Amino acid sequence: MKFLSTTLSLLGVISQPILAQFSFTSTVEHNSVPVLQSEINLKSFRSRTDDDSGPKIGTTILRRVKRTNPTANSNNWCGSVHTTTSSNQIKLIHGTFQHPTCTQRPGVTQYPQAAAAWIGIDGDSWTSALLQAGTVCKISNSTGIVENEVWWQWVPNGAYTITNVPVFAGDWFDITINTTSSTTATIKISSNRGYTYTVNAWQGATLARVDADWVVERPYYRSTLAGFAQFTQVWFQDAYATLTSGISLGITGAKQYQIPGGCASAEYDNSKLYANVAS
Repeated sequence: MKFLSTTLSLLGVISQPILAQFSFTSTVEHNSVPVLQSEINLKSFRSRTDDDSGPKIGTTILRRVKRTNPTANSNNWCGSVHTTTSSNQIKLIHGTFQHPTCTQRPGVTQYPQAAAAWIGIDGDSWTSALLQAGTVCKISNSTGIVENEVWWQWVPNGAYTITNVPVFAGDWFDITINTTSSTTATIKISSNRGYTYTVNAWQGATLARVDADWVVERPYYRSTLAGFAQFTQVWFQDAYATLTSGISLGITGAKQYQIPGGCASAEYDNSKLYANVAS
């Protein structure tokens, strides 16, 4: 994920071509009532995918348990990636998580500071494309004011935050990404505040549909990594991917990415994992 300084507001039931043929339509509902066309606003930002140092791109009573998933280090991904084969691709991925409380990281003077939680398909073993959706918190300067937003992206095309869907620390989000082909997908994002955002995208960059991702990310801002904001522990729950064979793929056996000195992650069971600030 890479933020841009430019803001683009799109109105109505969005139908927007991006980078040649890639297109999408989107709608927003609040408590099952469609949001007026004039009230749907998206803000653009973009992603960086050329980093070769690894991946490119609430209150709970659960007790943290260290499991046995293999681990790997990354500059900016912290979470689970479960890779399948090209002969049994990912059709759908799902997960729920609580948007964290974010604060300035002690001793870090780099701004902006940010942390993003998301689910997605590809971007690890297949680096040519990544389809992802989630939330992000950003602290732009030393005042410590936090901006919280919902966003989605089909890398390498531009990414969008949905500026009129409110996000607050502690809000729960339920996200499903359903692919109907390697270039066509539907994303559905629902929050506990009654908002549902749906986007239908087609002619995106070709997905291999082999990586299932549940990640907390230190995102890029323009051409460099943002400072990594301090964040409360993020639990991904009801995490699963459905393969074209109908088999369900979970967290057990996934690769657990860690950001040394920044974020630690581990699986809890086959449908849950957590990520927290590294001690």
